[in-house]
Amino acid sequence: MREFRWISAVVVLIFVATALPVQAATIPAAAETTDKQVGSLTPTVVSRLEKAVQELIGSKTAFQFDDVTDMGKTWIVEGGMEDGTATLQTEYNKEKNRVDSTTIRYKISSLGKAMNAPLKTKVLNSAKAFDSKRPLQFEAFWRVKSPYQSNKPSNYWVFWGSGEQASSLYVDVDRGNAITINADYALKQVDPLILNRAMNTFKRVSGQPIKVQHASRYKDETKGLSYWSFEDANEASEVKISAVTGKVLAVSTYGVDWNDDADFKKTFASPKYTASEALKLVKPKAQMLFNINLTGYKVKVQGNQYTFYKQQKGTDSIVAKVNKKGTFYAYSLHSSDGKM
Repeated sequence: MREFRWISAVVVLIFVATALPVQAATIPAAAETTDKQVGSLTPTVVSRLEKAVQELIGSKTAFQFDDVTDMGKTWIVEGGMEDGTATLQTEYNKEKNRVDSTTIRYKISSLGKAMNAPLKTKVLNSAKAFDSKRPLQFEAFWRVKSPYQSNKPSNYWVFWGSGEQASSLYVDVDRGNAITINADYALKQVDPLILNRAMNTFKRVSGQPIKVQHASRYKDETKGLSYWSFEDANEASEVKISAVTGKVLAVSTYGVDWNDDADFKKTFASPKYTASEALKLVKPKAQMLFNINLTGYKVKVQGNQYTFYKQQKGTDSIVAKVNKKGTFYAYSLHSSDGKM
């Protein structure tokens, strides 16, 4: 999974091009850059940049732009709060004449000033409740808006954890300040029973041991999702286990054996298996992984994905994926209430 990752100074270049959430950020290709003076920008551009910043910090907060870097298709304009509590960075798209992203990077000491009291309380309570044995602590937080990006969140607060293991807390402004949290754990910090369950689950699906290298916990308070994620060294195989019930929710091992999208479409243009064949192959795995008997289930096929379901209210479904060799390499449980 590894959806949310800590950003160190080494990879801060990611944000030279955009202020996307960490899970979607990519390092841009090398570009010839030149420095400019803020005064070289047109009044219209400056006005748009100022409006974008003011939308996030409030019109009464004093700030200034200091530097402009010409990236070719965009200008990266940086500055800071006049009281020294935060730095800011905006990206202006020259071709589309718009502000593509705005990021305000606050010192954690300015939390009370930057965030209203109810939201601050909500964040701190969520951080405290996430893990009673290991309360989250933060060393910085950002306010970000990238309205034109495709992935979510695109309008949010993000808090960066301090300490040896990375953690992050996102507040999705567009989703009613919904909070999601992700935190990495050293394997020695994980309950041995849960860790062994993850390793055994890998073996049951792949037929061979897969060494767990990464462990993390994820929580989406609004959706009611809370689970552990365990991955191998290459992050190609993953097991998700409920942090509430301890039950396996999903498992995937590296099964990709097609060359590209064209090969995928050609390979899975027609189903690999009939419904009865798929049921026969997946039934023992479903029983072993999720303790679900697929007797009486129907099958829906889309590409390489097989959904096993009952048209009975309150019944969970199972999704399994197959590769070119005909091997089912991924299984996930989907509850009747829409949660994983």
